[in-house]
Amino acid sequence: MASVKWLRNIFIIQHQFNGPFQTKDYVYYPYENSDLDKKPVSAINVNSTIQHPLDHSIVNEGLQVIKGIAWTGTGTINEVAISFDDGETWRKASLKYRGNEKYSWVKWHFNREADKGEYTILVRAADSEGNIQPIKPYWNRKGYGL
Repeated sequence: MASVKWLRNIFIIQHQFNGPFQTKDYVYYPYENSDLDKKPVSAINVNSTIQHPLDHSIVNEGLQVIKGIAWTGTGTINEVAISFDDGETWRKASLKYRGNEKYSWVKWHFNREADKGEYTILVRAADSEGNIQPIKPYWNRKGYGL
C-alpha cells in the first residue's frame, strides 16, 4: 500500500496464494505466543475517526459540529453513531455519501449544543454486512486492523 507498483498482469488461481505477505507479513495473529488461528489480512475492518474537534480541544459553549470519516472493507458504511457517556447511549450522525461507492470513506457529522464541562466523545461505525466497530479494537500481535 505504501509502495505503489504498475499492474501488468492478473492471474486467476484456484487455490490460496502462499506468498510471504499472505502467510507471514500481513497476517492477523490473535495469540501473543502462538500462530494458532492466524489468517491473512484480506479486508479493512469497519472503522471511524473524529476529525473535529481534536483530542483535548477547548471549545466554546453552544452549537458544535463534530465531524469525521468512516470506512469498511466489506461493503458500505450505513451508520455512524456518537456517544457522550462512555457508550451507554448512542445517537446517529448524519452521513454524506458519494453515490453508492463500496469501500470508500464516508464523511459524517453531528450537531450538538455543548454545555460547559469536560466530555469524552466516542464514535463507532457499522457497515452493510452487519459489522460494527468495537469500542476497543481486537488485539493481534502485529497490530493490524486497529
